[in-house]
Amino acid sequence: MENKESAKSRRAFVANSGAVAGLSAFAGLFASNAHANSSDINAMGSTPEQLEAYVQLPSDRPIVAVNLLKFSDKNSYEVYQNKVASLVGRVGAEIIFSGDVQLTRIGGADAEWDRVLMIRFPNTGGIMEMVRLPEYREFHKFRAKGLEGQVNLTVFENEPDVS
Repeated sequence: MENKESAKSRRAFVANSGAVAGLSAFAGLFASNAHANSSDINAMGSTPEQLEAYVQLPSDRPIVAVNLLKFSDKNSYEVYQNKVASLVGRVGAEIIFSGDVQLTRIGGADAEWDRVLMIRFPNTGGIMEMVRLPEYREFHKFRAKGLEGQVNLTVFENEPDVS
């Protein structure tokens, strides 16, 4: 029993180490941008606390990254989104929805969103894998130029109720 527990513990350590390395790369891409704080609804990067919480999520379930986007230069963001579309399949992900916002029908926020973009990743590591690709780093500048800010939600899909 002790060997099984020890092996499980080593696997968890390796998995978490890989996640931390991936998050370091992820955070490095956004280091020059303003980070969110508890009152920011429209930010360009994660806080250290948000990154740490992300690492703690279960890594064996698919996630959907729901992006609420505010443009500063829509054409630059279009270049970025088209480049991302060419990479998502390499990490087992897919863009499942992209649409321009027409209006806010219920509720309100300080920021009006320009687009909603949803990408399904096979697991939480998929995003880190994508941002570590050399091609991603080459065109990340178009994201920085194209966005005024965003909210990025990490969502686990609910299993359909078949009862």
